[in-house]
Amino acid sequence: MSMVGLFWITDAAAHIGAPPNSPGPGVLLTEEGLTGLGEDQGGRWAWQDIRRVSVAGASVRSSVARTAGILLDTVITSAFGGGDDGPAMFVRLETPEEEVELTVIAAAASYSPAEHRLSQDLLDAYATGRATPAALLAWGRTHGGGTPGRAEREELLAGWGGRAARR
Repeated sequence: MSMVGLFWITDAAAHIGAPPNSPGPGVLLTEEGLTGLGEDQGGRWAWQDIRRVSVAGASVRSSVARTAGILLDTVITSAFGGGDDGPAMFVRLETPEEEVELTVIAAAASYSPAEHRLSQDLLDAYATGRATPAALLAWGRTHGGGTPGRAEREELLAGWGGRAARR
């Protein structure tokens, strides 16, 4: 398993956010399109039918704020025992027939501004046909597991979307 931007990638699948625990919510990313998972949000949408897709509600923080937030989350979880599945994010997609909002669970406490932007750019590239998830899924099948460092994650996201990572 690897987390790259807003994506959770394994050798067998890729999700926007964390993969769901049944019957929890989630969104599966495939070469064909998006699949809503969990109670009350099933459905499949082909990339050629999706006009726009974005993720709302992702916590985006600078490095300092991110570290402070992770420490605070750890203290609160330790003090009060356990926690829920994590913060919710919302995958919003638009087709010619409908607008849909699907719930997913964030795979990280927060995301860097660059990873968030590059993930959104990548989803936009899929929706507009400038790229397909083939490279992301192939990387998941051949990558040995473990989440790459920040710079490599940004390069991967940029490469998968056909854009250079801005520094």
